[in-house]
Amino acid sequence: MNGVLGLLVGSAVVGMHGHRPLQWLADRQLDPTILLTGWLLSTVGLIVSTVASITLLALPADEHPAAGIFRLAGGCWTALSSGSLPGWREGLAAVGVIGVATILLRIGWALTVRRRRRRSTAPHVEQLRLLAAGMPSGDPLWVRDDRPLALSIGGRPGVIIMSDSLRHHLTPRALAATMEHERAHLRGRHHLLVAIVETLAAAFAMSPFLRAAPAALADLIELAADAQAARRCSAGAVQEALSRLTGQPTPAVGLAMASHLTQARLTRLTTGSIGASRAMRLMGCTAAAIAALSLPAAAGWLALEVVGCVVA
Repeated sequence: MNGVLGLLVGSAVVGMHGHRPLQWLADRQLDPTILLTGWLLSTVGLIVSTVASITLLALPADEHPAAGIFRLAGGCWTALSSGSLPGWREGLAAVGVIGVATILLRIGWALTVRRRRRRSTAPHVEQLRLLAAGMPSGDPLWVRDDRPLALSIGGRPGVIIMSDSLRHHLTPRALAATMEHERAHLRGRHHLLVAIVETLAAAFAMSPFLRAAPAALADLIELAADAQAARRCSAGAVQEALSRLTGQPTPAVGLAMASHLTQARLTRLTTGSIGASRAMRLMGCTAAAIAALSLPAAAGWLALEVVGCVVA
């Protein structure tokens, strides 16, 4: 029981302050791919650990897991219907069922709102997908537009859209870097990552950690795409493309080349800070995954130890 209670307390601590260590690491310019792993697994892990701890806390130790919590919750309802007070186990099981159902309903509500909003703001996205369906994967769909625009739209299939005026605004190497930046978004499933954290933030806006996640991810995916493009085309090419595309209008859908954190990205490219090597990224992502998944349990254990010392 103490372990489950500690996990629940740890989830609450992460929900309130879990963004602080990640922001501290970002200030030290840790590789953006490693930070992306930490943010994403921390957000998903927070929801999973909360659901698991509520379920385990309400589950009686001497009952079969598949039916115990629901049988006791039913007993709580039966007791209330008959005008008597339920036992503490029945009441705890009922609270657990209600808590988990509330979490799932909030996620479902946020998904529905997001889907409706995307349909209203992007009526022509499906037409663009159809136009790009017969093209080789990763090739851009060129559109007529006097504005220099480059963006990618996630999904199946993912689409890279570039205006034909880019050929007049960018040198060949900068144009290639722009394509690689957008391809990095599609390869890394960055649109899906943004959708996940935005949905969780909308569903549980009371959590400071989840509220901070969308903005942090928006920064990190651009830094990660810049780093991949720089490794393939050179940092100077990405810097040139970003400089020339800065100030262009931001589309309502997709991830645009110069839509976010432009000055900080230019600074990193100028100083040559494009991220760690592949081996270091693999080790860093593994460490971030372990830390993110164990953070609620560690925070709960520490909170219980502090409380125990104070009481003692």
